[in-house]
Amino acid sequence: MRETRPDETPGESAEAAAARAAAEERARRLEVEFLEGVRARLPDHPAVVESLGCLYTEMGRYQDGLAADRQMVQMDPASPTAWYNLACSLSLTGQAEAAFAALEKAVALGYDDAEWMQDDDDFAPIKQDPRFARILAQLLARKA
Repeated sequence: MRETRPDETPGESAEAAAARAAAEERARRLEVEFLEGVRARLPDHPAVVESLGCLYTEMGRYQDGLAADRQMVQMDPASPTAWYNLACSLSLTGQAEAAFAALEKAVALGYDDAEWMQDDDDFAPIKQDPRFARILAQLLARKA
């Protein structure tokens, strides 16, 4: 029996799945276009910058996501979420050293979702590095 992929609906044909994926991509592009317009008028609005960073990353626009995450850290340097998102973008853009520095900063500021971090595909490029396991163990120990 064929398993259903996470992006499929049971009983959905390949054509229907492709049409749904295309519609979702169009919706993301429209959302980015809208938010970029808002950002042009409100360049330092945190919710707009953070939303754009997430959307850029979802769309594979990692450099744009990285720029948004860097801006978020500048706007709110005490935010563990901003530093975590920056670590994700740095990982995705092949900047392992900087990714670990940002991740350690996120943890130092209070980031504590070890389960999310462990499952976060944004860290796939650095998950095999012993530093990732050390930071994850630190978070798990903190919860115990």
